[in-house]
Amino acid sequence: MENVDDNYFKNYQNLLERLYKKVPAPASSGERFEPPKLIAHQMGNQTVIRNFREVADKLRREPELLARYFLKGLATSGNYDRESGTLLLNSKLNVETLNNILNKFIESYVICPTCGRPDTVIIKKGKIWILKCEACGAEGPVKPF
Repeated sequence: MENVDDNYFKNYQNLLERLYKKVPAPASSGERFEPPKLIAHQMGNQTVIRNFREVADKLRREPELLARYFLKGLATSGNYDRESGTLLLNSKLNVETLNNILNKFIESYVICPTCGRPDTVIIKKGKIWILKCEACGAEGPVKPF
């Protein structure tokens, strides 16, 4: 004779199996945001980021805005060349340091703090910058630089 607990457990297992068959698989695009990697090399006492425009395009940000963040974050001078899409920094820097600065930018100014998606835009309202997510609709202020 079966125990009452055994019957309960079997019934529970059957109900779970029926439930999992009826519930659709989670809708996921399988897409995962991969932060772009910078390609840089040193020329004397300067560093040139060769794929700067491509990185800015992938992040959906203006290259001039990203360049300003880099110059301020690295406390150096430099300039963005629109024609070639490169950023010239007047400091000798390694790629790891540059990628760390890029990752900080992505955390603060690209990724939505609510849903974690990179589908955001920066809206400027006077002196206030707002990060607006196109995926979930969340809005929140970000620190201007």
